Amino acid sequence: MISETAKDYSDYYQVAANTVNMLALLSGFTFTGITILLSLYPVLGNLAVQFLLFFLAFLFFLFMFLMGWFNTHLMRLARNRPPVTRQVVIFNHMVMLSYQLIQFAVVLMFFVWDLIYLGLASGILLALFVFVQVRNYFTTGRSHVEVDPI
Repeated sequence: MISETAKDYSDYYQVAANTVNMLALLSGFTFTGITILLSLYPVLGNLAVQFLLFFLAFLFFLFMFLMGWFNTHLMRLARNRPPVTRQVVIFNHMVMLSYQLIQFAVVLMFFVWDLIYLGLASGILLALFVFVQVRNYFTTGRSHVEVDPI
C-alpha cells in the first residue's frame, strides 16, 4: 500500500510499458519492410528505392534506440531494485549487445544485396546511434556499478 506522501507512478509505468511495446512492434514492422523490399523489389539500384531503404533503416535504428533509452530511464525510476550481481551485469550487457547486433543485420543485408554505398551510409548512421546509446547506457544505467558479491 502506498502512503499518502508517496507518489503513485503506476499510470506512468503503464503508459511507459505500452510505449516500449509499441516501439518493439514498430521496429519489427520496419525490419520486415526492409527485408520484403530487399527480397521482392527487382531494381534495388534505383536511387528512390535506396532512399526509401535508408529511411526505413533510420526509422528502425531510431525505434531501437528509443526502446533501449526508454528502458534504461525507466529502470532509474524503479523504487525497489534488486542488488546488481555479476549475472545481472552480464545479462544487461548481452541485451545491449543484442540490440546492436539486430541493427547491424540491416547494414549487412545491404552489403549482401550489393548496395555498397547504402550499406556504408547506414553503417555510419548506425555507428552514431550506437555511440549515443552506449554512452547513455553507461552514464545513466545501473548495470555496471555497485556489483554485489552474490
